[in-house]
Amino acid sequence: MSASRFIASKLSDGDGRLSRTSNTIAWVSVCLSVAVMIIAIAVVAGFKAEIRNRATGAMGSVMLVQPGQAPVNELYPFSENLSYRGKLAAEPSVRSVSGVAWRSGLLKTDEHIDGLYFKGVDSLYDFSFFASCLVDGSLPDYHGRTSNDVLLSRTTASKLGFSVGDDVVVYFIGDEVKVRKFRLCGIYDAGLEEIDTKMGVADRRQVQRLNGWASDEVSSIEIRIAPDASVTGMNDRVQEIVYTSMQETDQALFVTNVKKLYGHLFDWLSLLDLNVLMILVLMVVVAGFNMISAILIILFEKISTIGLLKALGMTSREVTRVFLLRAGALVGKGMLWGNVVGIGLCLIQRYTHVIKLDPANYFVNAVPIRLSVGQILLLDIVAAIVMMAIISLSALFVSRVSPDRTMRVE
Repeated sequence: MSASRFIASKLSDGDGRLSRTSNTIAWVSVCLSVAVMIIAIAVVAGFKAEIRNRATGAMGSVMLVQPGQAPVNELYPFSENLSYRGKLAAEPSVRSVSGVAWRSGLLKTDEHIDGLYFKGVDSLYDFSFFASCLVDGSLPDYHGRTSNDVLLSRTTASKLGFSVGDDVVVYFIGDEVKVRKFRLCGIYDAGLEEIDTKMGVADRRQVQRLNGWASDEVSSIEIRIAPDASVTGMNDRVQEIVYTSMQETDQALFVTNVKKLYGHLFDWLSLLDLNVLMILVLMVVVAGFNMISAILIILFEKISTIGLLKALGMTSREVTRVFLLRAGALVGKGMLWGNVVGIGLCLIQRYTHVIKLDPANYFVNAVPIRLSVGQILLLDIVAAIVMMAIISLSALFVSRVSPDRTMRVE
């Protein structure tokens, strides 16, 4: 054990009440700062994951659409039988490729009326997202004969007073008004207002018949990818496949993605990134300067010890190392408890959803949490380095201590 480490291990938290209090404030400050930083990055990561998963679950990650049209299109269909569809499905990160048809309709009861877009899907559609947020009833089965079963959101069902098994009368307005009676087979809650207030799910054959389309005509083709895959990267890859593999028999299509479709959601998430960065910087600086205050109090109390160590031949650098080791112990204690508090609070929110949100303002109904061991370790390392760098400013004080003057201090 080096002399600096040995002396640092023998230093107490201070014999005076002031130093004990300042040391407690210092490590508690580090604890709170680290806890706030962990919660901040976990909440933002949770918002990103939840909004992306819910948006892509409802609409797909990447979409093929008619040029100049949105994915929700009921006027300009195209054939889903594309020569390069097999190449799209063969991509490693692609989970499914589905053609969907859309049609707007009005749901009417004696007291209320509400407008929705019905998303027409077939029997091969990936219902995993709707299965994960199904709150009542069952998923529709679109195998065999054309089905009258539909899925509606809990928001819509509550507004109109529908329950599972009820008949749902829908008016489709175009060149002529068409009326259809469906059966509500299930109710889902996506937790994202953009979806819950605007989307129902129906048999694609029903929608195609209402639109007057052929059995292979769709509004868009949805491409679902793995949760950890890049939407932007897959968008570029799909564009490459479309432009290099398109045959003369294929209709020219435009590639878009969920980030463009729900641009306001992802722009909001980008603003959260800036807010979190400001929180991280502020918390590290506050904790660092609180640590400096504590170390300076220790230095003032131990000024005669510093003079004695210098008189015995220790350099300013070695004496500084003694107090940096002491500061490191306080930082370590604060970071340990900060991780315990921060991760603990995140786990409580993650599994109990005790803090609720208004979906109209925050897009989700509870504060989402996503913990990443890698992010937390990186945060701990960076925060420790920055705080110790700030604390090292105390070396300026040690270098100015003169042994011949401090040895006389009682």
